[in-house]
Amino acid sequence: MMKELESIINYAASKMKLAITNGAELYEFIENKLTIFPIGIIPLEINEGYFFLNGGSGRSTKVYQYRLSIFEKHDEKYRSIRTEFIADWERNMVNTYENIKSELIRHKKELPNPAVYSIETELNYPVEETLLPVAKRSLVRYISGKAA
Repeated sequence: MMKELESIINYAASKMKLAITNGAELYEFIENKLTIFPIGIIPLEINEGYFFLNGGSGRSTKVYQYRLSIFEKHDEKYRSIRTEFIADWERNMVNTYENIKSELIRHKKELPNPAVYSIETELNYPVEETLLPVAKRSLVRYISGKAA
């Protein structure tokens, strides 16, 4: 019975290693195709704000509120990001990124001077399953690099 379990584990381990390698390659490919840039003037407090996610060639922009936090574990500092979906906006001549930022400031009073970033890619992948996780991690790196 132990030999059978060992052969099952060895078989599964090789399959899992292949899946992890493929996933890491896909993640890296998507991460390299992301463009992150600030919208307007960035305030001193950048640990809370909004980001706009635009994937593919469409004009639809998803707006998320984010909050960064730092936690320590075994004398090392880690950053985490918590996000909340706010709305879908259709970008056009009137609804530019700057206009969307103005509307957010006008309607969401809890963040009167938010940091706002745009995350764009030409890739057309599912947002929730693929683009959002990569975008969140990339934004944490981007903000951490600016704060340092």
